[in-house]
Amino acid sequence: MTISARATRVLTLTATGVLVVIGVAEFIALWGYIDSQNAIGADFSFFRSIGERWLDTGQFYLPSQLTGPYVVQTQVHVLYPPMALLLFVPFVWLPAVLWWVIPIGTFLVAIHGLRPARWAWPFMAAGIAYPPTVSQLIYGNTNMWVAAAIAAGVRWGWPSVLVLIKPALAPFALVGARSRRWWAALIALGLASVPFGRMWIDYATAMRNSSLSWMYGLPTLPLMFVPVVAWLARRIDVATLPTARGSTGPGGRRGRSLGPIDLGAAQGPDGLVDD
Repeated sequence: MTISARATRVLTLTATGVLVVIGVAEFIALWGYIDSQNAIGADFSFFRSIGERWLDTGQFYLPSQLTGPYVVQTQVHVLYPPMALLLFVPFVWLPAVLWWVIPIGTFLVAIHGLRPARWAWPFMAAGIAYPPTVSQLIYGNTNMWVAAAIAAGVRWGWPSVLVLIKPALAPFALVGARSRRWWAALIALGLASVPFGRMWIDYATAMRNSSLSWMYGLPTLPLMFVPVVAWLARRIDVATLPTARGSTGPGGRRGRSLGPIDLGAAQGPDGLVDD
């Protein structure tokens, strides 16, 4: 290892370590502050109450959201499309801890599977240590699920369809679009959304009447880009990749183009593409 490479490694690991320490310190500080407000898991409690209300009364959006302009209030107004009930309703019965375990576990497994190069670690750590990311984790915001869907999407393709539960971040749903399974998942989600019928009209009305700004989703972007950076930094030996579909690859073999999902699936145990 050259001196330059060693210095780069030390700098990268140091920056990552510092950001991890900052993230942990932020978590401890924000936990104490949010706990003093009795708001740990407040977003989760709100989402579960939405599912309970819909089961009990059939009401998803508040009447005030459908009758005219209104100023959006956090944990009061519903800003999700009807298909979000597919996520909210099961947690009326499921243990609350799974609201955190499932998305965090999925996120970590997917990122680990990409084996991102060391240079990307500080950028990923910065996205996770970003204060809004930490507070959203403590509140139990759906951004955890969206980030998990993106991470699973760059790894396996089809799960990124689930990003659509939060339309403000819809472009990230396309990260897995090169996978055929992504299109099958999109069709399945569409079919599952059909029974909500008129609720889609109510959704359009509620969003039109709201004071929501186009900047609504901006604070969530650092976390959403973590899986994208991990994918860009995935450790794959480019020289061994098959070439474009129908062309001849190394050794005279005919190859095909690989999208993000293919790259992840083609990794061997050593992080290189299996022949």
